[in-house]
Amino acid sequence: MISRSAARAVVAGLVFVLAVLTWTASRAADAAGERLYDGNCRQCHGTEGRGTTKGPSLVPFDWTYAEALELIRRPVCNMPPIPESALSDQQVAQIVAYLKSID
Repeated sequence: MISRSAARAVVAGLVFVLAVLTWTASRAADAAGERLYDGNCRQCHGTEGRGTTKGPSLVPFDWTYAEALELIRRPVCNMPPIPESALSDQQVAQIVAYLKSID
């Protein structure tokens, strides 16, 4: 039988491993969103969504995913619409996650 202190050590180790895996997965998702943002949005909205003379700042990013998707597909400004054939809904979600991660 395993001692109580050994069981605690095993549980603590598992919690640590899960935390590291969650953090790593989150960073990978942010990296994918950042790559997509750089390829599709940065030209007008600037580095890290800080805005340029071509497009407004997007941070802090206060829109929901649904609102962002609607604005991307059917903009209410002079931004060109981006169809799903050019940027999937999942890719939009990755960009939204990236923008929400920016302080």
